[in-house]
Amino acid sequence: MTRDFTLEKYSELVQALKQNYTIMSVADYLTLPKDEEFIAVLRHNVDKFPERAARMARLEKNLGIHSTYYFRWDPKAINWSGTTNGQPGNFPEMHIIECKIYGHEIGYHYENLSELRDKEKALADFEDKLEQFRKITLVQTVAMHGAPTSSVRNADMLAGVNLSKYDLLGEPHISAEFKNIVYITDSGRMWTSGAGSVRDTLGKPLEEKVKNTDALIEIVKSGKYPRVMVNAGPEGWRG
Repeated sequence: MTRDFTLEKYSELVQALKQNYTIMSVADYLTLPKDEEFIAVLRHNVDKFPERAARMARLEKNLGIHSTYYFRWDPKAINWSGTTNGQPGNFPEMHIIECKIYGHEIGYHYENLSELRDKEKALADFEDKLEQFRKITLVQTVAMHGAPTSSVRNADMLAGVNLSKYDLLGEPHISAEFKNIVYITDSGRMWTSGAGSVRDTLGKPLEEKVKNTDALIEIVKSGKYPRVMVNAGPEGWRG
Protein backbone atom coordinates (compact mmCIF):
# COMPACT_ATOMS: atom_id res chain seq x y z
CA MET A 1 0.00 0.00 0.00
CA THR A 2 1.29 3.45 -0.90
CA ARG A 3 2.19 5.57 2.14
CA ASP A 4 -0.24 8.36 2.85
CA PHE A 5 0.58 12.04 2.24
CA THR A 6 3.14 11.28 -0.44
CA LEU A 7 2.99 12.63 -3.98
CA GLU A 8 2.31 9.10 -5.15
CA LYS A 9 -0.77 8.91 -2.96
CA TYR A 10 -1.79 12.41 -4.03
CA SER A 11 -1.55 11.27 -7.64
CA GLU A 12 -3.99 8.45 -6.81
CA LEU A 13 -6.42 10.99 -5.33
CA VAL A 14 -6.18 13.29 -8.34
CA GLN A 15 -6.74 10.40 -10.75
CA ALA A 16 -9.83 9.33 -8.79
CA LEU A 17 -11.13 12.91 -8.91
CA LYS A 18 -10.42 13.10 -12.63
CA GLN A 19 -12.28 9.85 -13.31
CA ASN A 20 -15.36 10.87 -11.32
CA TYR A 21 -15.53 14.67 -11.56
CA THR A 22 -14.82 17.58 -13.82
CA ILE A 23 -11.92 19.30 -12.04
CA MET A 24 -11.95 23.11 -11.97
CA SER A 25 -9.90 25.90 -10.44
CA VAL A 26 -11.68 28.40 -8.20
CA ALA A 27 -11.82 31.00 -10.99
CA ASP A 28 -13.17 28.40 -13.41
CA TYR A 29 -15.98 27.54 -11.02
CA LEU A 30 -16.93 31.20 -10.77
CA THR A 31 -16.87 31.87 -14.51
CA LEU A 32 -17.48 28.72 -16.56
CA PRO A 33 -20.81 26.96 -17.23
CA LYS A 34 -21.47 24.26 -14.64
CA ASP A 35 -23.59 21.85 -16.66
CA GLU A 36 -21.74 18.77 -15.41
CA GLU A 37 -23.39 16.89 -12.54
CA PHE A 38 -20.10 16.20 -10.76
CA ILE A 39 -17.60 19.03 -10.28
CA ALA A 40 -14.54 19.13 -8.00
CA VAL A 41 -12.79 22.42 -7.25
CA LEU A 42 -9.14 21.74 -6.46
CA ARG A 43 -7.10 24.32 -4.55
CA HIS A 44 -3.95 24.62 -2.46
CA ASN A 45 -2.97 26.96 0.38
CA VAL A 46 0.79 27.53 0.16
CA ASP A 47 1.58 28.46 3.76
CA LYS A 48 5.30 27.67 3.49
CA PHE A 49 7.78 25.64 1.43
CA PRO A 50 6.70 27.14 -1.93
CA GLU A 51 9.08 24.79 -3.74
CA ARG A 52 6.72 21.97 -2.77
CA ALA A 53 3.87 23.85 -4.42
CA ALA A 54 5.83 24.00 -7.68
CA ARG A 55 6.52 20.29 -7.42
CA MET A 56 2.82 19.52 -6.90
CA ALA A 57 1.87 21.89 -9.72
CA ARG A 58 4.17 20.01 -12.09
CA LEU A 59 2.61 16.69 -11.08
CA GLU A 60 -0.88 18.06 -11.75
CA LYS A 61 0.19 19.34 -15.15
CA ASN A 62 1.48 15.86 -16.01
CA LEU A 63 -1.89 14.45 -14.95
CA GLY A 64 -3.68 16.87 -17.27
CA ILE A 65 -5.49 19.03 -14.74
CA HIS A 66 -5.22 22.58 -13.44
CA SER A 67 -6.07 23.93 -10.01
CA THR A 68 -5.62 27.03 -7.82
CA TYR A 69 -2.55 27.90 -5.71
CA TYR A 70 -2.93 30.54 -2.99
CA PHE A 71 0.41 32.06 -1.90
CA ARG A 72 1.14 33.98 1.30
CA TRP A 73 3.14 37.14 1.74
CA ASP A 74 5.89 36.39 4.24
CA PRO A 75 6.73 39.56 6.22
CA LYS A 76 9.97 38.05 7.54
CA ALA A 77 11.34 36.39 4.42
CA ILE A 78 14.31 37.96 2.67
CA ASN A 79 14.88 36.98 -0.94
CA TRP A 80 12.87 33.75 -0.79
CA SER A 81 11.48 34.81 -4.17
CA GLY A 82 14.95 34.72 -5.69
CA THR A 83 15.28 38.50 -5.79
CA THR A 84 18.35 40.37 -4.55
CA ASN A 85 16.94 43.56 -3.07
CA GLY A 86 17.63 42.37 0.48
CA GLN A 87 14.32 43.77 1.77
CA PRO A 88 12.24 41.65 4.14
CA GLY A 89 8.74 40.74 3.06
CA ASN A 90 7.78 39.33 -0.31
CA PHE A 91 5.95 36.69 -2.30
CA PRO A 92 7.83 33.59 -3.55
CA GLU A 93 8.02 34.97 -7.09
CA MET A 94 10.05 32.19 -8.69
CA HIS A 95 7.68 29.46 -7.51
CA ILE A 96 4.58 31.50 -8.35
CA ILE A 97 5.78 31.88 -11.93
CA GLU A 98 6.59 28.18 -12.12
CA CYS A 99 3.07 27.22 -11.01
CA LYS A 100 1.64 29.69 -13.51
CA ILE A 101 3.74 28.20 -16.33
CA TYR A 102 2.27 24.79 -15.48
CA GLY A 103 -1.17 26.25 -16.25
CA HIS A 104 -2.60 26.82 -12.78
CA GLU A 105 -4.56 29.73 -11.33
CA ILE A 106 -2.62 31.84 -8.83
CA GLY A 107 -4.28 33.65 -5.92
CA TYR A 108 -3.45 35.57 -2.74
CA HIS A 109 -3.62 33.71 0.59
CA TYR A 110 -4.27 36.77 2.75
CA GLU A 111 -3.97 37.24 6.51
CA ASN A 112 -4.05 41.02 6.87
CA LEU A 113 -6.73 41.16 9.55
CA SER A 114 -5.08 38.66 11.90
CA GLU A 115 -1.81 40.56 11.51
CA LEU A 116 -3.12 44.12 11.98
CA ARG A 117 -6.30 43.60 14.05
CA ASP A 118 -7.91 46.64 12.47
CA LYS A 119 -10.23 46.25 9.47
CA GLU A 120 -9.47 49.62 7.87
CA LYS A 121 -5.71 49.17 8.14
CA ALA A 122 -6.03 45.53 7.05
CA LEU A 123 -7.96 46.44 3.90
CA ALA A 124 -5.37 49.06 2.97
CA ASP A 125 -2.60 46.52 3.49
CA PHE A 126 -4.57 43.93 1.51
CA GLU A 127 -4.89 46.33 -1.42
CA ASP A 128 -1.18 47.13 -1.31
CA LYS A 129 -0.13 43.47 -1.19
CA LEU A 130 -2.55 42.58 -3.97
CA GLU A 131 -1.04 45.30 -6.15
CA GLN A 132 2.44 43.92 -5.51
CA PHE A 133 1.25 40.38 -6.23
CA ARG A 134 -0.20 41.51 -9.56
CA LYS A 135 3.22 42.71 -10.63
CA ILE A 136 4.10 39.01 -10.76
CA THR A 137 0.93 37.50 -12.24
CA LEU A 138 -2.82 37.85 -12.73
CA VAL A 139 -4.82 37.41 -9.50
CA GLN A 140 -8.57 36.83 -9.85
CA THR A 141 -9.45 35.16 -6.55
CA VAL A 142 -8.18 35.24 -2.98
CA ALA A 143 -8.60 32.94 0.02
CA MET A 144 -8.09 33.62 3.69
CA HIS A 145 -5.33 32.11 5.80
CA GLY A 146 -6.91 30.29 8.72
CA ALA A 147 -4.43 31.72 11.27
CA PRO A 148 -5.16 28.96 13.81
CA THR A 149 -3.24 30.67 16.60
CA SER A 150 -5.26 33.87 16.23
CA SER A 151 -8.76 34.64 17.50
CA VAL A 152 -9.44 36.58 14.29
CA ARG A 153 -11.04 35.11 11.16
CA ASN A 154 -9.39 36.78 8.19
CA ALA A 155 -12.43 36.37 5.94
CA ASP A 156 -14.30 38.82 8.18
CA MET A 157 -12.14 41.54 6.62
CA LEU A 158 -13.89 41.05 3.27
CA ALA A 159 -17.38 40.22 4.56
CA GLY A 160 -19.80 42.71 3.03
CA VAL A 161 -17.11 44.18 0.77
CA ASN A 162 -17.77 44.33 -2.98
CA LEU A 163 -14.85 42.31 -4.30
CA SER A 164 -15.13 43.92 -7.72
CA LYS A 165 -13.58 46.98 -6.07
CA TYR A 166 -10.37 44.95 -6.09
CA ASP A 167 -11.02 43.40 -9.52
CA LEU A 168 -11.64 40.04 -7.87
CA LEU A 169 -14.08 37.33 -8.94
CA GLY A 170 -14.54 35.91 -5.47
CA GLU A 171 -13.27 34.40 -2.23
CA PRO A 172 -14.39 30.80 -1.61
CA HIS A 173 -14.93 31.32 2.14
CA ILE A 174 -17.45 34.11 1.61
CA SER A 175 -18.69 33.99 -2.01
CA ALA A 176 -22.26 32.72 -2.32
CA GLU A 177 -21.35 30.38 -5.18
CA PHE A 178 -19.64 28.07 -2.68
CA LYS A 179 -22.31 27.90 0.02
CA ASN A 180 -23.57 24.49 -1.11
CA ILE A 181 -20.26 22.88 -2.00
CA VAL A 182 -18.81 20.15 0.23
CA TYR A 183 -15.41 21.21 1.54
CA ILE A 184 -12.55 18.90 2.56
CA THR A 185 -9.13 20.12 3.71
CA ASP A 186 -5.95 18.33 4.77
CA SER A 187 -4.87 20.74 7.51
CA GLY A 188 -2.30 19.12 9.79
CA ARG A 189 -2.00 16.13 7.43
CA MET A 190 -5.47 15.00 8.43
CA TRP A 191 -8.57 15.25 6.26
CA THR A 192 -11.19 17.35 8.00
CA SER A 193 -14.50 18.88 7.06
CA GLY A 194 -16.72 21.26 9.00
CA ALA A 195 -16.22 21.10 12.76
CA GLY A 196 -12.83 19.46 12.38
CA SER A 197 -11.30 22.78 11.30
CA VAL A 198 -10.73 25.83 13.51
CA ARG A 199 -11.75 28.56 11.03
CA ASP A 200 -10.97 26.98 7.67
CA THR A 201 -14.57 26.15 6.81
CA LEU A 202 -16.96 26.89 3.97
CA GLY A 203 -20.00 25.37 2.33
CA LYS A 204 -21.14 22.04 3.73
CA PRO A 205 -19.24 19.37 5.67
CA LEU A 206 -18.93 15.72 4.79
CA GLU A 207 -21.34 13.46 6.64
CA GLU A 208 -18.54 11.04 7.52
CA LYS A 209 -15.07 11.32 9.04
CA VAL A 210 -12.17 10.65 6.70
CA LYS A 211 -9.54 8.39 8.24
CA ASN A 212 -6.98 8.77 5.46
CA THR A 213 -6.58 9.55 1.75
CA ASP A 214 -7.67 6.05 0.73
CA ALA A 215 -10.95 6.69 2.55
CA LEU A 216 -11.35 10.00 0.74
CA ILE A 217 -10.71 8.24 -2.59
CA GLU A 218 -13.55 5.82 -1.80
CA ILE A 219 -15.85 8.77 -1.05
CA VAL A 220 -14.84 10.34 -4.38
CA LYS A 221 -15.65 7.11 -6.20
CA SER A 222 -19.02 6.71 -4.44
CA GLY A 223 -20.64 9.65 -6.22
CA LYS A 224 -22.31 10.70 -2.99
CA TYR A 225 -21.35 14.39 -3.29
CA PRO A 226 -21.90 16.07 -6.69
CA ARG A 227 -20.06 19.29 -5.75
CA VAL A 228 -16.84 19.19 -3.73
CA MET A 229 -13.87 21.41 -3.02
CA VAL A 230 -10.62 19.70 -2.04
CA ASN A 231 -7.91 21.80 -0.41
CA ALA A 232 -4.52 20.07 -0.33
CA GLY A 233 -1.62 22.00 1.23
CA PRO A 234 1.59 21.18 -0.68
CA GLU A 235 3.80 21.41 2.40
CA GLY A 236 2.28 18.23 3.86
CA TRP A 237 2.83 16.01 0.81
CA ARG A 238 6.28 14.45 0.61
CA GLY A 239 8.09 13.14 -2.44
